Amino acid sequence: MRLRVPYLDWPLFFATAGLILMGLLTVYSATSIPGAHQGLWVKQLAWCAIAFGAAWVIVAVHYRLYDSLAWPLYGISLVLLVAVLAIGSSKLGAKRWIELGPLQFQPSELAKLATTFVLARYFDNARLDLTQPRWWLPPLFIALVPFALVAKEPDLGTGLSFPAMLIAMYFWAGMPMGRLLLGLSPVFNVALFFVTGSVWWFVGLFIAMIALARPKLQMLLIVVALNGVVAVELPHLWNHLHDYQKRRIETFINPDNDPYGAGYQIIQSKIAIGSGGVMGKGYLKGSQKALSFLPMRHTDFIYSVVGEELGFLGALTVVLLYVVVILRGYRLAAVARDGFAGLMAIGVVTAMFFTIMVNMLMTVGWAPVTGVPLPFLSYGGTALVVNCIQIGLLQNVALRRREY
Repeated sequence: MRLRVPYLDWPLFFATAGLILMGLLTVYSATSIPGAHQGLWVKQLAWCAIAFGAAWVIVAVHYRLYDSLAWPLYGISLVLLVAVLAIGSSKLGAKRWIELGPLQFQPSELAKLATTFVLARYFDNARLDLTQPRWWLPPLFIALVPFALVAKEPDLGTGLSFPAMLIAMYFWAGMPMGRLLLGLSPVFNVALFFVTGSVWWFVGLFIAMIALARPKLQMLLIVVALNGVVAVELPHLWNHLHDYQKRRIETFINPDNDPYGAGYQIIQSKIAIGSGGVMGKGYLKGSQKALSFLPMRHTDFIYSVVGEELGFLGALTVVLLYVVVILRGYRLAAVARDGFAGLMAIGVVTAMFFTIMVNMLMTVGWAPVTGVPLPFLSYGGTALVVNCIQIGLLQNVALRRREY
């Protein structure tokens, strides 16, 4: 009798398994020194078993069920996001978790999945015409509502994954690149203002985008008016940021201004990664970790532990495993014959890619500190389960990629 192997994406499976294994080993190393976090790797191992079971269930159920449940899940996720603001438990000045007895649940992770389903359902429409502005606003509203609620917690790093996957799904669903860039112009406006302190850099970029897109007069007037409002409101937006968010932006621009305060995390992370060299100091031998100089070493800055102990080669191995996961995810979106499945895959893999990039760039000082964990590596039960569910959704597409 011949053994039948499931028609899964095996490179994706093995890359994910490799990341989870490296995560377990690194969590063990990061929490091996005496302290409050010692022994967390045992809990992480238990969460791995739960995450694997959740992924298996997600693969077993046809993705069309997620299509039909998209709006109910989205509504439940919004209710939970509102609830976390009212009754959520606070940590480090943020309300991001709802306590369920001994467990803690992060509603923003469910909201990412639910929003992906709803957007995929919306864009999988035979009448969709993204050259018409009337088709732009509903998905924008769908993504910005959970973004606003998550940013209010505050958790801006996780919140930004909503517009990130929306942009990718706009493009995948057929929005012309020129119009997409013009639609994103307010984002470029805000980003360049915070980085340069001036609006003139954006003015030059905006003129170039208009020359590229050549929009109709009506659209041009709308975009110009929108950016004018953004430019006027930028100083007020800065004043409404939390103090710690202002310090993170200022620290990102120049971390040496406050080396013992807001810049401490980035500086220590860069020291840890740089001191690892090519081969690293050796597993369990990281000095920045052992002396507790490296903050959040088992969560936000776990990649710094990899860089210090396993060196450039270990850090590169992690990057390559992520590259396999992301590329296989986008490939599955490309080969899926069903519109909903392809769009769902695009949303899932883009949200994951955004989270990976934000965390890694943060550890080397190329992005502000946001508190976003590194998928599959960082300690955390909710994040690990949701990350494995996302892989399960991609494998679901792989298993049924030939279906219409």
